[in-house]
Amino acid sequence: MKLLEPINIAGMAVKNRMVMAPMTTNYGNEDQTPSERLTAFLLERARGGVGLITVEVCTVDPRQKYQPQSLTLGDDSVIAAHRRLTDALHQYDVKVQPQLTHPGPESMSAIYFGEQPVAPSDCNGACTGLPARELAVSELDAIVEAYAQGARRAREAGYDGIELHAAHCYMLLGTFLSPLKNKRQDEYGADTVENRTRLLVRVLKRIKEVAGHDFPLTLRISGFERIPGGRDAADTARIAPLLVAAGVDAFHVSGGVSDPMVSQMICGSNYPDGYNLPEAEAIKRVVKVPVMVVGRFLDPEFAEQALQEGRADMIVMGRPLLADPDLPNKVRDGRLTEIRRCISCQNCIDSMFMWPLDARMNCAVNAATGRELSHRYERAAQAKHIVIVGGGPAGMEAARICAERGHRVTLLERNRQLGGALRLASTVHSDNERFLVYLLHEMQRLPITLRLGCEASDELIASLMPDEVVIATGAVLHMPEIPVDAGAALIRGDELRALFEGRITHSAGMPWWLRAGAALLGGRLITPSLLRRLSYYYLPVGKRVAIIGGDLAAIELAEFLAKRGRRVSVLYEGEQLAPEIGPKRRLEHELRLEALLVSINCGVRVQGINGKHVTFSAGGIATSCHADSIILPGEPIARTSLYDAVLAAGLSAHAIGDCTGLGLIVKATSEAGELAHSL
Repeated sequence: MKLLEPINIAGMAVKNRMVMAPMTTNYGNEDQTPSERLTAFLLERARGGVGLITVEVCTVDPRQKYQPQSLTLGDDSVIAAHRRLTDALHQYDVKVQPQLTHPGPESMSAIYFGEQPVAPSDCNGACTGLPARELAVSELDAIVEAYAQGARRAREAGYDGIELHAAHCYMLLGTFLSPLKNKRQDEYGADTVENRTRLLVRVLKRIKEVAGHDFPLTLRISGFERIPGGRDAADTARIAPLLVAAGVDAFHVSGGVSDPMVSQMICGSNYPDGYNLPEAEAIKRVVKVPVMVVGRFLDPEFAEQALQEGRADMIVMGRPLLADPDLPNKVRDGRLTEIRRCISCQNCIDSMFMWPLDARMNCAVNAATGRELSHRYERAAQAKHIVIVGGGPAGMEAARICAERGHRVTLLERNRQLGGALRLASTVHSDNERFLVYLLHEMQRLPITLRLGCEASDELIASLMPDEVVIATGAVLHMPEIPVDAGAALIRGDELRALFEGRITHSAGMPWWLRAGAALLGGRLITPSLLRRLSYYYLPVGKRVAIIGGDLAAIELAEFLAKRGRRVSVLYEGEQLAPEIGPKRRLEHELRLEALLVSINCGVRVQGINGKHVTFSAGGIATSCHADSIILPGEPIARTSLYDAVLAAGLSAHAIGDCTGLGLIVKATSEAGELAHSL
């Protein structure tokens, strides 16, 4: 495989072509040095076999703080701490480089030091919103020297090279390159190629003078800024040879510009896989140094294809290595079905948007990310018999970890297939299926006793003589009390869920043959991906659909139906769609719903369903919505009855997942991981 071939970057021999992207974690120490937690996080990726790790942003000036607990290489006092990090990582034959930057307008200097951030021109920070002032030419010499000294410290700390951040039009070098932020009228303005690259070229040359011409330097750059007035791929290809002449040894091609939701940098399912490849190709055609590319390389098969086609020389992965740090080793060993793949849920970003609460990054599908010090897959001191009830994501994840730790695991599931609510979620939102497929494979690979079609009771559980019982029975859907005419074309959420779980239900909104077919197959042959394909030919709903509800399940269903030609109206009593998700993911959904012409009605009160009409009030004004089909998803309520019964029977029991209260995949995996590591 091309992914496994070694490559050389200006004398730095990298064992394979997989690179870990620099990702802000907020795991650093208060003094801006690498913490034990950050070291453990990176060590897990080094053990996993990646060829090159790019450590997250390290500022070249400690007073120009980028995040509450980010890193710096802006003072000699931090060299020893960075040396401890590089020494630890080098045990695993991995190359390591820090990402050097001056945050420019994104600096938190105003918050921490009372100093206004700086920029090429007066502007506001894209992420902070704080005003930044224009730099005087006389201030640039000190900044150039700060970069050079930061690179010198990186070399003294044992790093194998450095990466300079000049992408996304939000930190200092990137803003000087872009006409979007650079409005200067002097020799550092954006009006000509020579002027807009002048500061970057000075930095590159001075770094080589101070840190050494044999110290590899990678440049991260936006190949295409994807916004009117920004730089395009042709401009990047035009300046790339100039930058190589100034000292660039490799390019890391990203794209877009930064905004409060980093919506064009870290992209969801509305962007294609490898969306920065065209720009990487454009640069690769005009330079002879290695070209790396980042951006939705969620599957190593696709990454391999990009390399085989010569579109790039190395593949940079960020979120895929959060989801599975062992991805490179699994690729090497041919264990592709064992890879836990990123589902692009944006939880890693949304977990950071709690500033100023100092939120740390975590991963929805891998609860161990950021918790490597506590979540270790060590064999249990004493093997136990653990009975798990419920085959949804929480139950399967608990079963997986318990089995990995050497426990004897019995998993009981009332339906004839595993997946729970994740089956419906995987049908309406395709990226979710990656996690479902992974869990299903793990249930077969590991020594787990599966009892499907088994309705658990406290008596049955007790008869299995468990040492520990884990209840992961999910939620029950509560239907709001809305007056409904007998002839209304209504589909209830519990009926939809039953259909996808292969259980027979009675519904006026779905034909008998569909219900019977789903029940007969029991979901064993109909996968979410097959259902998505079939749904373009038939859906048990009319052309106009009203969805009464606005949580994540409701809006994902709205997208699913609208993509299949339905005119969808969402009626929601809350003021904000999907309050249970973070702002980045919510924005992505809102943009897609808008593009699909879905009618969103928040802050409404539904008063009744009469035939094909839903009557509701908005702002005290009564109105109605005409629909051929009306979907009432219902509100998930914790299902605690079995847990209560097992406790009453005197068994050692634990509850996880939706049966402890509604949550997303991250809640299921987090609770499962916490519990499984404690048993």
